[in-house]
Amino acid sequence: MGNQRESRRCRRFPVKEGVVVLDSVYGEIIDVSFGGLSFRYTAYDDMTTEPAEFGIIFGGEEIFFDNLPLTNVCDIVINEEAGEETGEVRRRGMAFGDLVPEQIATLARFIRKFSLGK
Repeated sequence: MGNQRESRRCRRFPVKEGVVVLDSVYGEIIDVSFGGLSFRYTAYDDMTTEPAEFGIIFGGEEIFFDNLPLTNVCDIVINEEAGEETGEVRRRGMAFGDLVPEQIATLARFIRKFSLGK
């Protein structure tokens, strides 16, 4: 299994502590790629709508993308025992739409600076 080939189009990079901001939702980033990202969050309401605002915060540095098309790829429960008071813990995967060269350069800089490995 150590030589398992990555089947995704874009390599994923696990990241240091990072937070994603989608409208008013904050989540802990699990990994990021040039194709999208996945994050863990606590859901209090039905969150099936596509976000209008998108930002990432790494180590106090913020990166916000204007007009970045995002698509929900998956949104699954990872902790069903959380209960109603704390909300359920979920994992969401989101795909980036077409990135313009400036957005790609900004994302590349943040991946280099805040990813955990090679």
